[in-house]
Amino acid sequence: MKDCSLPSNKECFAILAEYHVPPHIVSHSKAVTKLAVFLAQRLNENGEAVDVTLLERACLLHDLLRVHDFKESDYNKFEHNLPEEEKAKWQQLRAKYKSIDHENVAYDILKDKYPALALTIKRHRYMALLDEKEKPDSWEEKLLYYADKRVMHDKIVPLRERLVEGHKRNVFQHGSAAQSKINTAKVDPLIFQMEKEIFEKIGLDPLEVTEEFIDSY
Repeated sequence: MKDCSLPSNKECFAILAEYHVPPHIVSHSKAVTKLAVFLAQRLNENGEAVDVTLLERACLLHDLLRVHDFKESDYNKFEHNLPEEEKAKWQQLRAKYKSIDHENVAYDILKDKYPALALTIKRHRYMALLDEKEKPDSWEEKLLYYADKRVMHDKIVPLRERLVEGHKRNVFQHGSAAQSKINTAKVDPLIFQMEKEIFEKIGLDPLEVTEEFIDSY
């Protein structure tokens, strides 16, 4: 996927600042970027065509509106004291977009200026794999989706570990614990299939690809 309309790396961080993205979410996004770009470079070396620039910028901005999914009571869990301007910004977004998930809020904000970037971000939604029209299709979309599911907070961990932790944290995200189990039983195997597709192409074991491995590669 190619598109000349992309923000620079510097502009991505300016956008993150504009929307008052908390430091721990920025750290998560940086770790997702590190893993996704590494995988993209290995795919390119093995004959696949991946737009690394698009992927990098999408990873940096994929959780631009992540706080939109949080309840206001969750804010006290943040590692830093929240200035009132941050709370005010998030409240404005909540009032405008109500129950729309953060992936689609980011898409709405970015789609006019950066359409390819916005679509790549939109398709990292966990349940997107069950939707033929919305599921990740390009390498850029797949790598963002997958890398996000490998990063627990700001650490690259095995896929199963990350999924188990995420399901515990988001047990009621699908309406009920029972519905969550139904959904994850459908989606998780598809993520493991995606992992197999990626790593068979690059000839590595997913369990060996850690932050330390990437740094020493």
